[in-house]
Amino acid sequence: MTAMQKTWLYIFLSFAILFIGLLPLEPYPGNFAIKAIPALSLAVLAFIAVSGSRGKLLFASLLFCAAADIALEIAAGKYFIIGLGLFLIAHIMFIVTFSRDFKAQKSQIPVIILLIVYAKMMAFVLTPSLKEMAIPVYVYLTAITLMAIFAALRGSKNDFTLYGAISFIVSDSILAINKFMMPVPAADYFVMITYYLSMFLIVYGFLKE
Repeated sequence: MTAMQKTWLYIFLSFAILFIGLLPLEPYPGNFAIKAIPALSLAVLAFIAVSGSRGKLLFASLLFCAAADIALEIAAGKYFIIGLGLFLIAHIMFIVTFSRDFKAQKSQIPVIILLIVYAKMMAFVLTPSLKEMAIPVYVYLTAITLMAIFAALRGSKNDFTLYGAISFIVSDSILAINKFMMPVPAADYFVMITYYLSMFLIVYGFLKE
C-alpha cells in the first residue's frame, strides 16, 4: 500500500473514531460532514487503489453511502426515506460491482440459504411495526440481501467483502429494530461501528486482491 493510500485509510479511521466518539453530543453543527467523511475517504481509496471498472464502481457505491449519511443526519432524521433510497442505490451499485467477479460456488450455498432465511425472519419480525414503511423496507431488505449474496459469490481469494456485506446487514438490522420495534441499548454505537467496519471490509477485500 502506497503512502497516499495509507493517508486515505488514516483519514477514514480518524473520522470514524471521531464521529463515534461525538455521538453523545448529537446533534451538533457539521455532524453530517464528519459522518460522511469516512465513506468519502474510502471512496477515494477505492478509486486510486482498485484497478479498472471495479474501482470506479466501488467509488460510486461509497459516494452514495456518503450521500445517505448526510441525508440521515440533516434535520435529525427528517429525510430518513431519502437516506434509505440513497443506501438502496448504493447496494445496487455494490451488486453490480460484485457481479463482475461472479462465480457459482456450491460451498457458498449454506451462506446464501442463511442470508435468505435471515432476511425472511427480519421481514416477519418487523412487519407489525412498519405500517406505511413496509414496502420501502421490504425493497431495501431485498437489495441488501442480494448484495450479500453477490458478495458470497465473488470469485475472490478472500472473504473480506462478504464479511463487510454481513456487517452492513448487522448494522441495518440494529437500526431497523431500534427505529421500528423497540429501543436497543447503545444502538447508535453498534450501528456506526458495524457500518464503518462494513465499508472498510468491502474495500479491503478488493485491496487484498
